[in-house]
Amino acid sequence: MNLGFIMHGASTDPFDFDQVIHFKIEIPDAGIEILRQSNFQRRWPDSSYRPKVKAQVRINDEPFKDVSVRLKGAAGSFRSIDSKPALTLNLDSHIKDQQFEGYDKFYLNNSVQDRSYCNEIICRELFQRAGIPTPRATHATVELNGRDLGLYVMIEGFNKKWLKRHFDQIGGNLYDSGFLKDIHANLTVNVGKTPEDHSAKNNLIAAVYEKDLNKLLPGIMRHLDLDMFLTHVALDTLTWNWDGYAMKPNNYRLYHNLDTGKFQFIPHGMDQMFQNPQGSIYPRFRGVTVLSLMRLPAMQQQYYKRMLHLYGTVFKPKQLVNRVDQLAAVIEPELKKRSLREWDRNQRGIQRLKDSIGARGDYLGWELTAPERALKFPESGFVSIRNWKTSRFRGDIQFRNANENNKQVLVIESGSGINIGRWYSQQLLTQGTYRFEARVRCENVVAAPNDLYGGVRGARLWFQSQRCLDRNKELDMDGS
Repeated sequence: MNLGFIMHGASTDPFDFDQVIHFKIEIPDAGIEILRQSNFQRRWPDSSYRPKVKAQVRINDEPFKDVSVRLKGAAGSFRSIDSKPALTLNLDSHIKDQQFEGYDKFYLNNSVQDRSYCNEIICRELFQRAGIPTPRATHATVELNGRDLGLYVMIEGFNKKWLKRHFDQIGGNLYDSGFLKDIHANLTVNVGKTPEDHSAKNNLIAAVYEKDLNKLLPGIMRHLDLDMFLTHVALDTLTWNWDGYAMKPNNYRLYHNLDTGKFQFIPHGMDQMFQNPQGSIYPRFRGVTVLSLMRLPAMQQQYYKRMLHLYGTVFKPKQLVNRVDQLAAVIEPELKKRSLREWDRNQRGIQRLKDSIGARGDYLGWELTAPERALKFPESGFVSIRNWKTSRFRGDIQFRNANENNKQVLVIESGSGINIGRWYSQQLLTQGTYRFEARVRCENVVAAPNDLYGGVRGARLWFQSQRCLDRNKELDMDGS
């Protein structure tokens, strides 16, 4: 079962089915010289220089004149025009209504940070399936002035045509986050009827920075599509989108949806996903909107429940792995005929991605089911701890179970000298107040010289926070 909107048959939409689109781009020498001046300034990203030039382009051998071309990319993906540049193409900048199969703007990502060439596609499909408007992606090859640049990932461009596919009214401002900018920064307006009017965004910012927790949620809900935002944040965590809005903040668009009068976040740039399969389900959030909402325990609960729902309905690791295999089969011929070395690197990237998805799925399954595995208490409020294990740290030491007066006894026996061992049991507890009771008896124990503990240490409790649902705690009962 495919995870995206994949069709076969009569459709000519380049994003409706798996394929490789072929671009041939011709830029005059003067244009190449201009593009050589393009740069990305990491320390001062607003001073980066991205000039545009005209090019003649053939897409699947269909000619297009006077296409606007510029270099794109940021800290990790920006490459010079003489290398493997990431590109933005506008077909109708100079010729009105010039388009390819209904599209007039594309991003051609060089995928230098994703050797699998699959992250963008499978993750965009996930967001789409969860109901978040997200530009779609497919594969492409690029030839520039006769130079074969190899395989790319082709993505729908953000513009009015894209907005029309998802919204009834398209006059709201669509903000570009740029590089590492949160919502309070001076964001560029890509499109919008009133690009100089930022009053709506300022209202959202004021709501997010509300100090009174009683007013925080009602204020944010007036200006933000909260349901869609929680889905966005949950998916960022499930896919470990460390370079997205929730954890960075980066790689997003902010759109004022006039249909609802509220803002919504749109993901952008998802080429570095699943890099930490055991990333916490409560990561270190940095997006100010997430941080503000997570001050509310009710929002933490809602966020967890949204993750749990998406894990069972949208985020399905086995289907994601199968989807990667489908995409790998499509691009394999293109890679093999160009370079066996590139194909080999792709195969290793594909395997790493599949392994990471599987490991992420296993970890999430363990974390998200923690409440079901928490210690259950009867009405009496008292439960005996079971599932005891042993560990030996030093010396000649033996462990055995015994029964004294119809009670289970855990015995540690040792010879002479210093001996260290323990019985222990790890239990998950929901948030609350607990009392641990135990009886410990020592026989024939002789303290070693200078032993500060007098020969034996009694039962101890070790708590390790496991932030799931209501911040369950793992209880380590240590009877050394």
